[in-house]
Amino acid sequence: MPRFFLHIRDGTVLVEDEEGGDFPNVEAACREAVLAAREILASKLVAGEEVDGQTFEITDENHVVRATFPLRDVLKLK
Repeated sequence: MPRFFLHIRDGTVLVEDEEGGDFPNVEAACREAVLAAREILASKLVAGEEVDGQTFEITDENHVVRATFPLRDVLKLK
């Protein structure tokens, strides 16, 4: 099974996922990143922190970026 890494970019700083995870495809890795983004944003909201500016960068084993999305995109606001 392919290994994907769920890095978080905050401006010019990249927080690297050094372990990664095995997922059947990039879509499954993206679903996991969405769940992680919701947890991260929930913690930030509870702490009264800003929830804008961070982006997930999902890379494959060869360090090729396969998908990106801003964490705020997982919020469902009405």
